[in-house]
Amino acid sequence: MDEDDFAAGRRREEAAQWFARLKTLPVSQGTLNDFFAWRRQRENAEAFEEAERFWSQAEKVGDRPSILRAIEEADQRARSRPRRGKLPRPYSILVIGIAAVLVICSAVLFLGPRGLAFSTGTGEQRTIALADGSRLNLNVETDIGVDYRSSARNLELRNGEALFSVAHEDSRPFVVTAGAVTITATGTRFDVTHRAQRTAVTLIQGAVTVRAANGSTAHLRPGQQWLSSPDGMSLRTVSLQSVTAWTQGRVLFDNVPLTDALAEINRHGGKLVVLDTPQFAGRRISGSFEAGDTDSFVTAVTAFLPLRPSTDQAGRIHLADKDELEKKISPSPLGSHAP
Repeated sequence: MDEDDFAAGRRREEAAQWFARLKTLPVSQGTLNDFFAWRRQRENAEAFEEAERFWSQAEKVGDRPSILRAIEEADQRARSRPRRGKLPRPYSILVIGIAAVLVICSAVLFLGPRGLAFSTGTGEQRTIALADGSRLNLNVETDIGVDYRSSARNLELRNGEALFSVAHEDSRPFVVTAGAVTITATGTRFDVTHRAQRTAVTLIQGAVTVRAANGSTAHLRPGQQWLSSPDGMSLRTVSLQSVTAWTQGRVLFDNVPLTDALAEINRHGGKLVVLDTPQFAGRRISGSFEAGDTDSFVTAVTAFLPLRPSTDQAGRIHLADKDELEKKISPSPLGSHAP
């Protein structure tokens, strides 16, 4: 932990303690004078305002195990300590308990501590609110790490897709790493997809700078998509409605290979679809489907391509070449069998 982070953490803890003390006790004039003197420092005043915001959000996580443990541990500490002065025991327990809850809540809800991670599974999407007012929309099968510091807001998209709505902070850039690609913004809205060796960055609003592994940079304009794949890098104009359709519960395909479409449909849950005929993997399809509606997708694909669906005992849908299947089940011509 660097010196700035240590000082910030200490201010947050002091703010939580002051908030708890002022909220739960009859406050003497001397205590108020001490508080006002402490709050004259700008950083302390900001930390106290954070504590007030954290308390308003504490009910949302009040039943989390970490919060309950914090309260219980605070209770035990207060009961085991020797009494000093005239502070009543119940009040001392409450002060320590509130301080503990505020410190824990600030880490869980807003501060984005190092090592904090969020993920989604098959068919699952999440919306995450961060300390600075930024918001993350996570698509299915996504894994992301958050590392907020005093000088930068660092995030790592390890796999999947996320829509970033970034709160503006000139002094603290918002940096997303996806594999070997780095995206830097201060206040903007953009989408990043990172799966296997393919990374796509689409700018929706504002401005971002994309830096590739080879050191090259690209400054995107709204509606532009930067793409990196084994075939190279490219910059193109795309439909923002298509890119962000997943946030509205839709899956849109615009001239994509069938194998890629199958992978995306399967990520959104429902029945698993398997392509048994590899020669169709590169055939390109387009269409709009409701996320999780596998049957509609299969119906559309089999109407467009000569594929026949079948369901196995596990409930998986197999797509196979219709012509090959018909050859296998068609009767042998007369005279072709042995006497």
